[in-house]
Formats: sequence, C-alpha cells, structure tokens
Amino acid sequence: MKLIKSKSRVRKHGEVFTPDWMVKMMLSEPGIQKKIKDIRATFFEPSVGEGAFVTEILHQKLNHVDEISSKSEWIKNALWVVASIYGIELLTDNLIIAKQNLIEVLIEHYQKFYQKELSRKSDLYKSARYIIDNNIVQGNALTYLNNSNNLILFSEWEKREDKVSQRQFTFKSLIESDNSNQYQSTEFIKINKVYKLKIEKV
Repeated sequence: MKLIKSKSRVRKHGEVFTPDWMVKMMLSEPGIQKKIKDIRATFFEPSVGEGAFVTEILHQKLNHVDEISSKSEWIKNALWVVASIYGIELLTDNLIIAKQNLIEVLIEHYQKFYQKELSRKSDLYKSARYIIDNNIVQGNALTYLNNSNNLILFSEWEKREDKVSQRQFTFKSLIESDNSNQYQSTEFIKINKVYKLKIEKV
C-alpha cells in the first residue's frame, strides 16, 4: 500500500496513509482487543482515508463473529458488527474506496463461513451497504460539515423487538455533548427471519 497518492494531496490535505503493520500494532492494545470482541462496541475513525483502520477493525470483529456464531446467528451478528463502525472522510475518492473495502471484508468472511458466494442482490448485501452508507460518510471532522455545507449526520442503530431503529444525529452534537436537539429523524428497519432487513420509513 502506498503511503501517499501525490505530493500535492499531502500539501493540500495532509494526506498520508497509515501502513498496515502500524494499524495492526495499534489495534493490538489489550483494551482495544477487548472492545473488538464486543459485537456492539462502537469504533470511530475521524479520517478514514481508504479505510485502513475501519477495514481491519471489521476484519477482526468478524473473526470473533466467526468463532462465536452458529450458522443461524452469523448474519445477525455480522450486521451488528458492521453497524458498530463509524467514520468520516474528507475526500470523495477515498470514501468510495473505503466503503468498497468494507463490503469486500464482509463478503470474504461470509463466503468463508458459509462456503458459498454472497449475491449482490441478497438482503444481507443490501442491508450492509445501507448501513455502511450511513456510518461511513463524507465530511470534515474539524468543521462538522460535509461538501453540501450541511452538518454531518450519523445513525444510531438499536434493536426493538422484531425491528431495528435508525435514529440520525449530528456529529457536532456528539462532539459538543449537546443532546437537546440531537436526533433528526427516525426510520425503522424490520427484521424478517432474523437477518432479512427491509427499509421501512415511518
């Protein structure tokens, strides 16, 4: 993996990628490893780049899911892991690559666990893409704004009986601990047969 794309990007954005060996070393800290083995424990990367940290976190969390899950539980657990990883990336080209890298990690683990291909038309694939699109977003972590000059939004995912609630909140409210008007909207994702997710707005 190249550490820089161009000198101009380094000058303009301070863009230097973290090498894989350093990512693994930093994530090997015992406190982080404890959280990696917690399906619901959340991780946040304020400068995602092409996804070095978030993809390795997803890979390690899915390794844990592989170890603890039965065939009937794996998809549900894997989706909670996907939903636990958040990030912001300033540059759109990096963002596209990071999202693709994340979905490829999920595909790799699914196919290894079930010994069959994961269709891009499957509910698991569509649900994972939806979650990743809401959790890994374009924006500037310093200004709290995206390219449209709107506040960066994230989603909180919570299981409620046979549904998963999605509540959107601003990144700014999270950093500034202002919860007075934190949640912007609510959607519900109905769980059908544990893993089949269908988007339902209410």
